[in-house]
Amino acid sequence: MSGLYVTTPIYYVNGLPHIGHAYTTIAADALTRWTRATGRPAYFLTGTDEHGQKVLDAAKARGVSPQQHCDELVVSWKAMWDALGVKADRFIRTTDADHTDVVRASLQKLYDAGEIYSADYEGWYYVPDEIFVTDKDVDDGKYDKSKLVRLTEKNWFFRMGKYKQALRLP
Repeated sequence: MSGLYVTTPIYYVNGLPHIGHAYTTIAADALTRWTRATGRPAYFLTGTDEHGQKVLDAAKARGVSPQQHCDELVVSWKAMWDALGVKADRFIRTTDADHTDVVRASLQKLYDAGEIYSADYEGWYYVPDEIFVTDKDVDDGKYDKSKLVRLTEKNWFFRMGKYKQALRLP
């Protein structure tokens, strides 16, 4: 489908939805409706990210599996969109079978082509934002040190350096 593609962030299901989630989703819904009202096609996607440390921690705190936690909380997310009249073309969960199948196939294709490789990554991980941060940011006090942990984890990396010239701006 050609036209405008609109998406929200895919929201972590570590808790119930709140006004910030509503704001972003309503804005995306309004843009989609306005685009369609002007006669142009638009496709609106929203959903939930059901992976990550915050989701795991929330499930553990409730004493349930991450999947059960997400299955129970996603009901509130969908109910919020219904109550607000949000009409997404697709509500996707990162645990949906079609999503995991497409991701798996895409990554396999990249792996087979030699475009990705596995390696360890070590760094400071800021738990509230689920991001790795630089030593400089830690030293400069940009992050609450009580919420930083030193992690080493196996990751997959894209060989972006291979495309350095193609990615340069003219």
